[in-house]
Amino acid sequence: MDDSDRLSVLRRALRERLGAERYELWLGPQTSLELDGQTLRVRCMSKAEVQWFKRKLSAALSECATMAFGTLPEILFEWTGETQRTLDFAGTSAAVVLPKTPACEGATVAPSELPATPKRPRYSFEDFVVGAANRLAAQAAREVAQQPGRFSPLLLYGPAGTGKTHLLCAIAQHARRSRCRSRVVQLTAEQFTSQFLEALERRALPSFRQKMRNLDVLLIDDVHFLAGKKATLEELLYTIDALHARGGQVALVSDRAAVELQTVSADLASRVSAGLAVALDPPDYDVRVGIVRGMAERMQIPLDESTIELVAQQVVGSGRLLSGAINRLVAASMAVGEPIAVALAEPVLAEFCRQHAPQVRLIDIQRAVCEVFGVEASSLKSQRKTRAIAEPRMLAMWLARRFTRAALSEVGDFFGRRSHSTVVSAQKKFDKLISAHGEMVVGDQVCQVEEAVRRIEAKLRLA
Repeated sequence: MDDSDRLSVLRRALRERLGAERYELWLGPQTSLELDGQTLRVRCMSKAEVQWFKRKLSAALSECATMAFGTLPEILFEWTGETQRTLDFAGTSAAVVLPKTPACEGATVAPSELPATPKRPRYSFEDFVVGAANRLAAQAAREVAQQPGRFSPLLLYGPAGTGKTHLLCAIAQHARRSRCRSRVVQLTAEQFTSQFLEALERRALPSFRQKMRNLDVLLIDDVHFLAGKKATLEELLYTIDALHARGGQVALVSDRAAVELQTVSADLASRVSAGLAVALDPPDYDVRVGIVRGMAERMQIPLDESTIELVAQQVVGSGRLLSGAINRLVAASMAVGEPIAVALAEPVLAEFCRQHAPQVRLIDIQRAVCEVFGVEASSLKSQRKTRAIAEPRMLAMWLARRFTRAALSEVGDFFGRRSHSTVVSAQKKFDKLISAHGEMVVGDQVCQVEEAVRRIEAKLRLA
């Protein structure tokens, strides 16, 4: 086995030891591993990363290197500039060595002393954070996992990043664990199409059909991908019918509701209508708090409650967006060599939200607010201070600061020549209302601020 093979074994061991998320974050393509005789060189982009690696990864790296190489090599951390190794202020080579001697700093830790790696797989029901936006979908997924065939086919639909694939994976895991010799297949619609076409080309269609139609549970993600694929759709419909006749379970995931699947296939929409279709909406504040807390625990990132709540409050969007925000915080922490805290997180999250906000204009926000609240655009710009006008106006200013790069003066001028301080006050008030789960009047009904924001964001996505 040459050095390249040994390093491949080491990387696989590290991925398994750390988990995919932590591995990609800390040891992805931005970090190089080189084996030089009995020395393992770990090249990082900055001194802060070296310090982070020493604290977080020395034990795992020592254990996995011993397993991959048969002996513990000398581990040398280096940080590099764009073209050459950086020198410290004393002019010495910027490298940090982890000695083999147990008495020295950075010494090898015995496997029995290493922190236990969680064995529970990701995307389980236990890891799914339940709230008002997804409670029915989570319960439906549990039901079909425990009693396949009860609701078949099950359609889970909603925008990207709301947890549809998470629930699909959780169904597969639970079904495989709880049912003796359970036959479970989970595919994307693209994979189903590829396997079907390959079976056609190889004249192995009977084998493909026997495999698919004798399953206990068939799970297909992104079923809207099948639009225009008549032969594949026909095969899927026959498969759904065969599993239904046998009491099997089919679960589908799509970005559109059952009625909208008419554009994919009227027959598929009909089959789904005979089963159960459940929506997942973007996560509300409580769910976002749970998602951030869970991600921090899985990735072993120390976040205090104030920082967790700040992320959930500022990053109003999908679980994927929350994951990106956490990665940004980790990167910022590594860059400055400081722990993640509110003071560090506030400017980082503000910039992150500006970069990932929908590309909308002030007039788009005005239009969406007016539609949701049932008020006239002229009212938002008027001097009226009744609650029915003042609250939508302040919310519009808050959204303008979140979703546009408009200056405070520009936002104030647009909404009735308000002052700079008025816009700042509106922003602070709605930050507090969201944190406190406050309420406001929308039309003739009282609802949570989170719900009002969700409705307006839904319209902005269509702007």
